[in-house]
Amino acid sequence: MSEATMVPGAVPEMPATADVLPVACVVCTVLPELAVKAVLPSGADLDETAAAQLREQLGDLAGDRRVAVVLHVTGVASVSRDARAAYAAISSVSAWAIVGESPVDRLLGHFLLGAEFGSARAKYFTSDHEALHWLARMDKA
Repeated sequence: MSEATMVPGAVPEMPATADVLPVACVVCTVLPELAVKAVLPSGADLDETAAAQLREQLGDLAGDRRVAVVLHVTGVASVSRDARAAYAAISSVSAWAIVGESPVDRLLGHFLLGAEFGSARAKYFTSDHEALHWLARMDKA
């Protein structure tokens, strides 16, 4: 479709290419007490590849130890059902504290929480402070 024939407000067609953009990497930071803060890229469409990247990074950071994860979903565009299952299946995670800011973040966070997390506890929060406080209380229980 050329610009001359484009309908106002229409999304321009993207040329078909064999190049697929890789999923943006999650940024992980090690926190005290075997916890990791994982910030997902804003605007990302999360799929199984994104979950595999996090699982790999957790393995690099923690080895064979289980860790609590503070997972930031702020600005994430979407989460597929396969991604939800893949995140829940990461066996090296002892607890998930999912953090977001907006109503959309809350919706996506609770969608993630709908997965079967097995032995890992999981909860949604609106701040790191609340999430870390919850994780600290779990350690004492």
